[in-house]
Amino acid sequence: MLRLFALLTSLLVLPAAAQSPVRIAIIIDDLGNNRPLGRQAVELPGPLTYAVLPQRPYSADIAEWAHGRGKEVMLHLPMQTSDGRDTGPGGLHLDMSREDFARGVQQGLDAVPHVSGVNNHMGSLLTRDAQAMRWLMEDLRCGGDLYFVDSRTDVRTVARQSARDAGLPNAQRDVFLDNEQDASYVRQQLTGLIARARRHGSAIGIGHPHPQTLEVLAEVLPQLAAEGIELVPVSRLVEKQRSEPIWHACSSPWPTVAKNSKR
Repeated sequence: MLRLFALLTSLLVLPAAAQSPVRIAIIIDDLGNNRPLGRQAVELPGPLTYAVLPQRPYSADIAEWAHGRGKEVMLHLPMQTSDGRDTGPGGLHLDMSREDFARGVQQGLDAVPHVSGVNNHMGSLLTRDAQAMRWLMEDLRCGGDLYFVDSRTDVRTVARQSARDAGLPNAQRDVFLDNEQDASYVRQQLTGLIARARRHGSAIGIGHPHPQTLEVLAEVLPQLAAEGIELVPVSRLVEKQRSEPIWHACSSPWPTVAKNSKR
């Protein structure tokens, strides 16, 4: 009887486990400055997500390449840092008026075609400012079907909480893959990303178009399925973490913000 009970229990448990695959999403940041590395990143196998900087020489081209291959495109929106580093074109800063801030968001979205969501480029100062993040989420929400991923460049960030408060679909980065541009380090970080996904069901990693990163990803990505890992666009994990529906009136001073983001 005990053996029969154990058998029946195992039959009940296995299908439930099969319905909960381990998923990871990998975002490649900082695209738009280097054409060959950008193209190499887009050619990586599987549904990676590509975060493109606005107003860079190859921003539109790389976004078009990614979209044409069925890959997901994000706006990698530059934001002010705590150490005074230059954000480059399209950066958002604390000293902006409300109108200039919204205009900056709109211009960023206009500069990168086929955008599905946004994450922050740098932003260690801006992402911990509650008012700036409230403005950002208002502007993104007014565009409709966008999401926000907090890159977590500062542990004091309030960006994700602001997205939740605004009812905007959201997620956050779990692992940076290449803070050190070394192939062994990248492999170690990918191992950590997968381990986190096994513990929590999913995890999000961020890498950059460095030669070492692209080399390791080209080697490792084709092996994921055999390890029971499903690579998905980041929007698939954002959907799992979507806030409860909250109705908000559009309060951006630029009500057309993001309306054409998926053009």
